[in-house]
Amino acid sequence: MFKSGHVSIWLARQKEKEILGECKLHADAIVATVAEMKKVFYSFCAGDLEGVKRGFEMVFKQERYADNLKREILDKLSRGPFHPITREEVVRVVLTADDVAANAKSAARKISASSSKDLPDEIKSGLRSLADMDVKIAEKMREAFMKLLEDPTAAIEVTNEVERMEEEIDDYRVALTENILKYGDKVKGITAWLMLKEAVENMENIADRSEDVADVIRSIAILG
Repeated sequence: MFKSGHVSIWLARQKEKEILGECKLHADAIVATVAEMKKVFYSFCAGDLEGVKRGFEMVFKQERYADNLKREILDKLSRGPFHPITREEVVRVVLTADDVAANAKSAARKISASSSKDLPDEIKSGLRSLADMDVKIAEKMREAFMKLLEDPTAAIEVTNEVERMEEEIDDYRVALTENILKYGDKVKGITAWLMLKEAVENMENIADRSEDVADVIRSIAILG
């Protein structure tokens, strides 16, 4: 995004400013999708089936909005007179970030197909905490992008925070998965258990893709 010139020069160009504005909206939509996913997990743990259903509808709506924004950005990039490097960098950020929302939708869908009946409290607590952590890392990813537009040097530090958060989430996910595997030895409904396990994997992917976005932003900030 910024290899072809300093941020201030890039922001001075009207077409580029419009694209960055849409990228900001896209980042907001992704964070909103993860936040709605969190609500689904909270409802699931509370045994609120209606809340799970309503929550997934909101996740689906937000993810579709983010996907539409992605399509609009890519369409404008394909038609506009952008420098090839500029176009490539924006595409990398947008497509990688879009995976965050896609995994949030998948996690919400899979947990909706599971069951919290007889689910140990420690697993419910773990699911809620992991959902909280996913929202925080998605917000930090968005912060890294905004810092990139203001101060590339500061953006590097924020991307480092994203990396640290991803490592914490990975460690937490490992412990949670161990509990889920132990629970699987006793559970009768194998399908519900598999959906639970795969939902947690999607939650881990949210963190992984957020770190991938941060890596792209760090590269831009260093080379810009």
